[in-house]
Amino acid sequence: MCEKKQSTLDRIMAEGKKEFLDKGFKDASLRNIVKSAGVTTGAFYGYFSDKKALFEALVDPAVKGFKEQFIAVHKAFEQLPRDVKMRVAYDDSSPHQKELITYIYDHFDAFKLLISCAEGTAYADFINSLVETEVAATLDFIRDTGCDALISGRASPEMLHILSSAYFAAVFEIVVHDMPKSAADNYIENIRIFFTAGWKSILYL
Repeated sequence: MCEKKQSTLDRIMAEGKKEFLDKGFKDASLRNIVKSAGVTTGAFYGYFSDKKALFEALVDPAVKGFKEQFIAVHKAFEQLPRDVKMRVAYDDSSPHQKELITYIYDHFDAFKLLISCAEGTAYADFINSLVETEVAATLDFIRDTGCDALISGRASPEMLHILSSAYFAAVFEIVVHDMPKSAADNYIENIRIFFTAGWKSILYL
């Protein structure tokens, strides 16, 4: 791509991000984006079919990267022998949570768009998609380790969904409230301690 075209694209994406962060996807104005970027509507359509396509370009790389890491963590855990799973399920030394939080801060604006501005797009379901993955992994863990949480009635699939939803909602408060990274690290550690205690009481680990 020539320098002029790249510059035009960069301006459109920069002004689009500002407009979406300021007004949210639903209320964002394509006219304002084009005007602020100093380009014509025709120039905009040379890059994006509509504002949904622009929003996707701003958030999709971060979504894909996060989900790839998230799923990779679960797949690696699935491959562990049963006794190892039991031992490391809530291993305090695991680096994975910290890596995911670092990833969020490395792409903070994209996650701000995802968590606070995505209503009206397919990305509004982002957190729920993580919850579904987490619940499926927890059910696999219960089955693979012989845990009796479901049989005994201490847990149910619905309860697992509610607890997982609460966990991810708590995690992404760091984005909602624009927490500095140092404050977020401390907050997330406290969230981990809180939820770990609850899960251990349910799963008897």
